[in-house]
Amino acid sequence: MPGTTPLQDILAAFKAVLDSAGLGVAVYEEQPYEGAKERSVVLTPVAGHTARPALGLRITSTMRALEEHCRLQIDVYYDDQAKCRSLADQVNQTLADHADEFAQTYDIHDLKRVLGPIPGSGEANVRESRLLMDYEFYTHRVVT
Repeated sequence: MPGTTPLQDILAAFKAVLDSAGLGVAVYEEQPYEGAKERSVVLTPVAGHTARPALGLRITSTMRALEEHCRLQIDVYYDDQAKCRSLADQVNQTLADHADEFAQTYDIHDLKRVLGPIPGSGEANVRESRLLMDYEFYTHRVVT
């Protein structure tokens, strides 16, 4: 995956796939400083990268890489509980439908939901619904 850092590439990949699904809401690669819109999806890395110490796996005849296991939290915001659940289902289905694209285009493998959707805590006096889901997957960091 070309880009500045593996984490930025991963977030950009998820955003690109979710944007292409036409969810009708804003998709953020990180929580905006001013807060997310009432109808939005926010991507947050929660477990960072963990690379197993090794000389690297042989990916192709000329490339070696380390597997990096990652965990990403996806927060779904909506001003209506039923529509928030529906949007969370759409997000989950979109990710499942694009599993091959994640693997072939973005080097993101074995994508699986490991948590959620569960209600997230919202801010006091704000009329919105928030659901969060966690996904685990692995990617490769090239060894030079």
